[in-house]
Amino acid sequence: MAYTPHLLVALLALTPALAQDLQTQTTWAAVVFTFHGEQIPSLHDGPYNLTPLGANQLLNAGQVIRDRYISAPVNGSEITIAMPINGLSSDEIDNSQMEVLSTNDEYISGSALAFMQGLYPPRNTIVLDEESELGNGTLEQFPLNGYQYPNIETLSTVDYNYIWLAGNVGCTNYSINEVNTIEAQGFTSDMVATADFYQSLADSVFWDFDPSIINLANAYPLYEYALFEYNHNRSVYDTLSLANLTQLQNLASLQQWDFNTPTGGNTVNAIAGQTLATKVFTQFSHNIASDGVSDKLTVMFGSFEPFLSFFSLSGLSTGPSASAFTSLPEYGSMMAFELFSYTPRHTGMNLSTPFPSTDDLWVRFIFRNGTNESDPMIAYPLFNRGNSEVDMTWSEFAQGISGFAISEVSDWCTSCNAVNLFCEAIESNLSNSTSQHLTQSFSSKNLSPAIAGVIGATVTLGLFIIGSLALCLLGFRIEHRERNPSAQTRDLGVLERSRSGGFKGAEKLASDTDLTLKTGAGASVIRHERVGSWELNESPTSGGRHSSLDKEIESGRAVSNADYSRNSEDGIGPCNPFGDPVKPVDHV
Repeated sequence: MAYTPHLLVALLALTPALAQDLQTQTTWAAVVFTFHGEQIPSLHDGPYNLTPLGANQLLNAGQVIRDRYISAPVNGSEITIAMPINGLSSDEIDNSQMEVLSTNDEYISGSALAFMQGLYPPRNTIVLDEESELGNGTLEQFPLNGYQYPNIETLSTVDYNYIWLAGNVGCTNYSINEVNTIEAQGFTSDMVATADFYQSLADSVFWDFDPSIINLANAYPLYEYALFEYNHNRSVYDTLSLANLTQLQNLASLQQWDFNTPTGGNTVNAIAGQTLATKVFTQFSHNIASDGVSDKLTVMFGSFEPFLSFFSLSGLSTGPSASAFTSLPEYGSMMAFELFSYTPRHTGMNLSTPFPSTDDLWVRFIFRNGTNESDPMIAYPLFNRGNSEVDMTWSEFAQGISGFAISEVSDWCTSCNAVNLFCEAIESNLSNSTSQHLTQSFSSKNLSPAIAGVIGATVTLGLFIIGSLALCLLGFRIEHRERNPSAQTRDLGVLERSRSGGFKGAEKLASDTDLTLKTGAGASVIRHERVGSWELNESPTSGGRHSSLDKEIESGRAVSNADYSRNSEDGIGPCNPFGDPVKPVDHV
């Protein structure tokens, strides 16, 4: 039989598909980041709770992830392709297999809870096990038809793990760049060009606000408010056209894109995407190190900033599907990262799949925008790869992530010029680590604490040679002095943890919104700031660092009760910021 060139090309094109048919995919781990559900908008008086619509949006998102990674849908949905995670509990929640992280904002932690209800729904069947059976022969079932209880870690800004979910929060340089962006000539011109559009909606949608804040500088809070009113206010629903609502969304996307993507060589605007990438890589590294046993599924919840930042940093916004990655995601949208391998299909016996070498591991990125039933989970190529290269090897993924992920928590502190407790501890530790190390090494050789302290100070002053000679000369004279093991030298100052005290600084939740007005370009800008916060040093443009925290210390009100001996959320053992600098991930 003669083969034409066209037939030969067609056969070659079928070869990969035929080869894949002879293999099966084994998913080892997945990391999912989810945008919270609809909330009471920030321009309302509050409380800024998750709405019923928002809760159902996240319930749907959880169900979609369950269909993909836990159990295939009963009705054989064509939208969700099942890629079950190897060994992940299917019916009963096993919190040891997962990590669920949320910020402590009510609408975000509430979103996490609603999502988990969809991921592991109530077990509405009678369970017969040792836990359910009582000694008198009766059965006791969980309430709410077998409701399951997930372990959701809600993180505040005083926990360094918070940065993996919202790297932009508490980042001083990020806040400064927001102000600079609004004051830039290009943005000011856009404000003037869109002024008529915003004012045309002043009477029908924004009638309750000062006209001076209805402008492009407040594009996102205005869009958030308009969308909420469109969903819940019949008057606005009848008067606000879909075209105008879409335009509000487009302008909000324009504003937030400027706020959350790199500008020139400055990447601090995209810090939220950098920290998210670090967490994804960390979780996969933990799974690989455990041969697929730990960190099977990681689900995280936050706002839209990590989405936009990651879209830009990973090349999604300039890749083959760029149009899908330059605007704000919808409530309940998800980014998912999958770690998997291919193995030959087994026929007959059901053989267990051994964990592969890193050379045989693959990574896939998936995005789902929104929570409508018709919104599919679609795989997209990262790092400007072609449409046919949605699957990449582990080494290719690691190399791509290393181009922008941060390596240490201290890198975030430095990039952001951040002012908070754990950055203060890291900075203090870095400046004193050399002298502390040498002092402790001397004190371990039967030197009294007093002499060890003198030697340490001498080393710090650069008289190492003289100190060493003195040690040699005096060593035998102090040999018989009794050692005091409890007198280890420490230099923690006022930041030392107290069992009875408590740090009562000016921490505020994201819901405790303070609105201040900033005038510019003939309009006012709504600024959501933590007024008087030691984290932001009272103003992102303040000249001196740590001044607010110093005031707390000087007044005697700064007594820490933060338990820094707690285990790291990253599974790296006890985390003490007063010891060596925190290393949450392997270097990438």
